[in-house]
Amino acid sequence: MNKTLLYLIYFAAYSAILLVIGKSSLRDSDSVGKFFMCDRRLPLWRCVCTFVGTWASAASILSLTGSVYESGLSALMFSVVPWFLGALLMIHVSGKLYATGVTTVPELFRVRYGSKGLQAVFGALLAAVYVLYLVIQIKGFGIVASTLFGIPYSLSILLVYLFILYTSFGGYQSVTRSDAFNLILMIVGLGVLLVIIVARVGSLGGIYSGAADVTGYAHGGMEYATEAGDLLRPFGQGDFAPLMSISMFFGWGLGLAVNPQYAVRILASRDARSARRMIWISLALLAGIYFTLSSIGLGMRVLIPTVNETLSTDEIFTYILNNDLYSEWSGFLLFAIIGACVSTANSQLLLIASSCSCDIVGALWPRPLKESTLVGLSRGAVMAGGTLSLLLALSPPASLLTYGGDVWGVFSVTLLAPVFGTLLWERTTRTGVCAALGAGLLALAVFYPLYYGGLLPVHPALPGTLISAGALWLGSVLSRKKEAEV
Repeated sequence: MNKTLLYLIYFAAYSAILLVIGKSSLRDSDSVGKFFMCDRRLPLWRCVCTFVGTWASAASILSLTGSVYESGLSALMFSVVPWFLGALLMIHVSGKLYATGVTTVPELFRVRYGSKGLQAVFGALLAAVYVLYLVIQIKGFGIVASTLFGIPYSLSILLVYLFILYTSFGGYQSVTRSDAFNLILMIVGLGVLLVIIVARVGSLGGIYSGAADVTGYAHGGMEYATEAGDLLRPFGQGDFAPLMSISMFFGWGLGLAVNPQYAVRILASRDARSARRMIWISLALLAGIYFTLSSIGLGMRVLIPTVNETLSTDEIFTYILNNDLYSEWSGFLLFAIIGACVSTANSQLLLIASSCSCDIVGALWPRPLKESTLVGLSRGAVMAGGTLSLLLALSPPASLLTYGGDVWGVFSVTLLAPVFGTLLWERTTRTGVCAALGAGLLALAVFYPLYYGGLLPVHPALPGTLISAGALWLGSVLSRKKEAEV
C-alpha cells in the first residue's frame, strides 16, 4: 500500500477515536471537582494509565531514544535514573500530600498559611513553566507529523494544537481516557518495533554485544565519534559527562519529585493507599518501557551505525523508522509517538487551566466564583495556554531532553523547598516559603545565564535548589524567633 495513504488511514482512525473520547467526556466535567479530578472516583488502572501516559512524553520516546542512538546508555544516567530517584521522593510525601485535601499544589499554601497571595504567585509560576514545557510535546508531534505527511514543521504543529485542545476541554475525565488509549498504543507499538529490531539483529543479547563494537559518527551532526565500548558506558561526553549527569538529579530528579502534574494524580486518587500503589505500579511499567526504548536505540545503531544525513537528536527515531526500518507497522508506531505527545500535553494544559482559574482568578477574586464560571475560565485558559505554547514551538529547542531538564529545574529551585518544607517540617513558616521562592527566583536569574554561557560546570538547579532550601530554613527560623520575642 502507498505509504502516504497508509498514514492517512492511521490518522483518520486516531482522530476518530480521540473525537469520541473528547465528546463523551464533556458532559462529565460540569463542576470543578469533576473537571480537574473526576471527584476522586477513578479506578486504580486508569490512575496508572494517566500517570504513565503523562510521564512517557516526547522527551522519553524521541529525545531519549535518539540520545541512546548517538551516545548509548549514558543518556539513561542523565535522565531516567534521576526520574526514578525523584519518584521515590514523591512516594515519601504522597500520604501527607493526599491528607491535605487540596485540589491544586498552590492551594496548599493558602490552606497551610492562609495566604491567597502565595497561592496566586505559585499559580502564575506553574502556568508559565507549563507553557514553556508544553513546547516539548508540540515539537515532538510536529516532527512526527512532518515525517508522516511530508509537510513543513510549522504547519504540522497545528494538528497537535487541535488534538490537545479538544481532549483537554473534557477535563480530567477526557485526559485519563485518552491517556489509557494512548498508553496501549505506545506499549503495543514499541513492543512490535523491538521485536522487529531483535529479529533483524538476531537476538536481544546481540543488540548489546553488537553495540559494544560500534564506532564512528552517528550522523553528520555529531561533534564527536563513538569509540568501541562507548555505547555501554554509564557516562559519556558533553551533556552526558559525569559531573553534569550527576547534577541533573537536581534538575530532572527533584523537578519530577515536586512536579504538579504527578502531584495532581496523587490528589485525584481514591485514597492515599491507592496513590502509593499507582506510583509503584507505574514505575514498574515505566521500567519496562525504558528498557524497550534503550534497546531500540542501541538496536538501531547496531543496524544502522551511521545515518547519512545531518539530523538533530530528536529527529533520529522518526527518520530511521520512516526510512531504514520502514514497514507497514511504521504508521502505527509513529502514531504511538503522537499519542505520547498528546497524553502529556493535555495533562499540562489542564495544569495551566487550574493554575489560572483556581489559583490566580479564584484566589484573588473578591468573592467566591460559581463552579460553572471556574470551569469556563479553565477552558479559556486551555485555549490561551495552548496558543502561547504553539507560538513558542515555532522556534523549538535543539534537544528536548536537555531542554526538559532545564525547565524541570525551575520546579526544583522554586517549588521543592516550599512544598516539601510545608509537608515535612512543622516549623516551616509563611516567611520561610516567601524567602525560598525569592531566593529561588534570584538563583534562576544568576545561574541559568552562567550555565548557558558555558561558565557553570554543573546544572544550575544544583546550587539553586540548595540556596532555596537554605532560605526556607533561615526564613522560618528567624520569623519564629521574632514571633517568640514579641
